[in-house]
Amino acid sequence: MNRKISWKLLSLILLLSSSLVAAQTGNQRRVSAVFAVLTKVIESKNATVGQEVSLRTISDVMVDGAIVIPRKSRLLGHISEVITKGKDEPQSVLGLIIDRAVTPDGINVPLQAIVAAVASPQSTGLSSDPTYGMMHSNEPKMVASPGSSVTSGGLSSASKAGSTAAVATANLKGAMDEPSVLNEDSQGAVGYEGVSITWHLMAPPPVTVFASSGKNVKLEAGTQMLLRMATPRLAR
Repeated sequence: MNRKISWKLLSLILLLSSSLVAAQTGNQRRVSAVFAVLTKVIESKNATVGQEVSLRTISDVMVDGAIVIPRKSRLLGHISEVITKGKDEPQSVLGLIIDRAVTPDGINVPLQAIVAAVASPQSTGLSSDPTYGMMHSNEPKMVASPGSSVTSGGLSSASKAGSTAAVATANLKGAMDEPSVLNEDSQGAVGYEGVSITWHLMAPPPVTVFASSGKNVKLEAGTQMLLRMATPRLAR
C-alpha cells in the first residue's frame, strides 16, 4: 500500500470496514484519532497469535463534546499474525488488532481501530533501556573502582523484582508525560528503520500489519502510537 495515501482515503476505507455496524444501526460512522503509548515490548520472534497487547492513551477521545475515552485509559488488543523471515518468507510480519478500550473507571468501549503511525522511544527522547528512570533520578550511583566489582547491594530477589517493576512503571509514566512527536497527519514508523505499516481493512476487525525485511519486527515499550478508529459510541 502506498505510504502517501491520503488520510481522507484511509478514513473512507476505515469507514467501509465498519459498514456492517453502520448497516445495523442506520447511522453513519465517523473517524476519531487518539494518541497512546505501548506498555510492553512486542516482537515477532517470540510473539504468539492471540497474545494480548496493551496501550495507554495520552489523549482524550471526544464525541459531541463529551469524553468517551479519557486519557490514561487502556487500549487492548491481540496479535493476529506472526511471520518470521525465512527461505519462503521475504519479510517478518506482526499483525495487530485493537478492539476495545477500558476507561480508568472500568467501562469497556468496543473499538475498530488501526495504528496509523508509530514513533520509537529513542525518537521521543526516551530510552527503552531498563535503567531509564534510574539514570534520571537524583539517587546516588554506584561506581566500580578498577579491579573491583559492583553488586546489587545485597537486594533479595523480591526486592530486585520490585525494583524492576518500579522502573517499568517509571518508564511508562515518563513515556506518557513526554510530548508527542506524532500529530494527526503522521504516518509510517518514525525511528524504526525498515519497518512499514499497512492495513487489512476490507472486513472487520481492521488489522494493522507491521513488516520488516529483517528477521524480527520489534516495537519497544514506550513507543508512541497514533490510532484511527470508527468513532466510539457514547454509553447509553
